[in-house]
Amino acid sequence: LFRSGEFVVNLVSDDNLEQMNLSAIEFGPDIDEFALAGLTAVPSALVKPPRIGESKVAFECRLVQTIKLGEMRSLVLGEVLLMHIWDGLVIDRDRGWVDTRGLGLVGRGAAANYIRTNEVIELPTLTPEEWKRREKEASAKLRR
Repeated sequence: LFRSGEFVVNLVSDDNLEQMNLSAIEFGPDIDEFALAGLTAVPSALVKPPRIGESKVAFECRLVQTIKLGEMRSLVLGEVLLMHIWDGLVIDRDRGWVDTRGLGLVGRGAAANYIRTNEVIELPTLTPEEWKRREKEASAKLRR
């Protein structure tokens, strides 16, 4: 599967969901999935496999370990060597902030279900003091 010990993880967005679904078909090695799906193969900077030009985010990786999870399933662990992200989606380069809504990412759920990840939920982290105060308030309400 990873003869070179290298691979690229291309994140999928709403923009290329249909093309990703075509590339998920288990074709033989004689089929060029890039051409079939109308995707652009872009040379990677640090690894041999190309990345997908239409992907807003791509990770160039080196294989660390493959863990077999069953007959047809494996967990692939890789070291990320380099990340590519479209310039227009970087909000603050120094802080590493990215426009997560603008990514429009899609994740695979169970079977043929896909999940959009563009909803952002803001939930500030409490300080220990805030947590203790909330716990005391909740405990006091229960005693009433």
